[in-house]
Amino acid sequence: MEDAAAAGLPAELTATGGDDGSPRVDVPVPATGERLLAVADTAHDVLTRVTTRVVATSRTEWAWLSGEDRARHLFTLADVLADHVHPLAVTAALTTGRPVAAGLAHDGPRLLDAAFSTAGWADKLDALGVGATPGGAVAVLTSWRSTPAAVVTALAAALAAGAGVLLRPDAQSAPLAERLVRACADAGLPAGLVAGAPGRDPTADAVLWEADGLLAVRADGTAAQLRELALDLADRGTPLVADAGTTAVDVVLAGADLDAVVPSLLGGLADGAHTRPGGSRVLVVEPLAEELVARLDAGASALRVGDPLDRTTRVGPCPAPEVARAAAAVAHAPAGALAGLPAGGWWAPPAVVATGRRTLPPPPGPVLGVRTVRAGTDPRTLLAEATAVTVWGPTGPERRGWLAEAHRERLGLDAPAGPDARLDAQLLLRACRG
Repeated sequence: MEDAAAAGLPAELTATGGDDGSPRVDVPVPATGERLLAVADTAHDVLTRVTTRVVATSRTEWAWLSGEDRARHLFTLADVLADHVHPLAVTAALTTGRPVAAGLAHDGPRLLDAAFSTAGWADKLDALGVGATPGGAVAVLTSWRSTPAAVVTALAAALAAGAGVLLRPDAQSAPLAERLVRACADAGLPAGLVAGAPGRDPTADAVLWEADGLLAVRADGTAAQLRELALDLADRGTPLVADAGTTAVDVVLAGADLDAVVPSLLGGLADGAHTRPGGSRVLVVEPLAEELVARLDAGASALRVGDPLDRTTRVGPCPAPEVARAAAAVAHAPAGALAGLPAGGWWAPPAVVATGRRTLPPPPGPVLGVRTVRAGTDPRTLLAEATAVTVWGPTGPERRGWLAEAHRERLGLDAPAGPDARLDAQLLLRACRG
């Protein structure tokens, strides 16, 4: 166990807000529901000043650099981020309930891979067929759904294109944004090129969308939130690179090796909303269903639920109270405290639930929905909303691009492979450069 101060949670965040007149928003600890810190809900006039500075710094100190020079700075940033992996994991544990062990073992390597791979685009923009830009700003909107790797990909891609970055986190993700701003300063990037402005004030956002020099917006959220944002930006012609989050579906075919399938599915169950905010589903052929469900039930009950700062914890609290309520409802467990855990936390037990034609897909959280399918079932209907599909067959897991021809014929489609950091970077690069 470690406390927040020793772990390096940005101390200045506890005093954020007030100096510039912006109101404060409390950030609770998901494990207890108690107040952790308060961050500013940036007022529209402050947001205007911050955005103006990002644009000006981009135009005067960054955009005119050669691609090789920008790449050099970004590789330095990637090196610096290696020293921030542990504090970022602890920050995520304190603010979103993501177990620190998962942050170190999975999120940290993905973050560094994203930073290094995206940095390499700075001197290869011609390969994308994009033109030069005089500079400007990219607004990156983040929430509890935002993985560190996804935010770093957006940050590095915007900088590679010659733009500055305005991180616009909600209160819960403000500590992550503050960490990244600090890393940029440690890497020697020009002061003001990357800035944070927490908040979700519609008045302030409307001012931001009209800001001179705003090149693109990268955001995550629910489908409804992203549709509303797209409408706000459409009239202004501002490109939106949106991430609605992963809806993961595993298809378990006859002959699949359950010794390989079960650990993977339990990993997705433990990750819950953090890596699969669209929910986790399994389609299993009838002959394997009974054995698979029995093994998943046993594995789910063995997952350790507890304090996210404890290195032995596999399942921490949910990232938001509504996620905990929805997950507890389908698991037929009372929302709130589990045995031995704080009553005020956002807890839901790991659960494997049966789904069918007349039941809704499972919500995000530590919940795995399993549906038995018979031979001849048309999978295209069952996979209609999936954004990442893994097919388990006699030869192991297959994904888009590597989907065996026999599996493709049985499924009748090319299965989507899920989020791709390199593709996300390319989309944002093109958006920045028109």
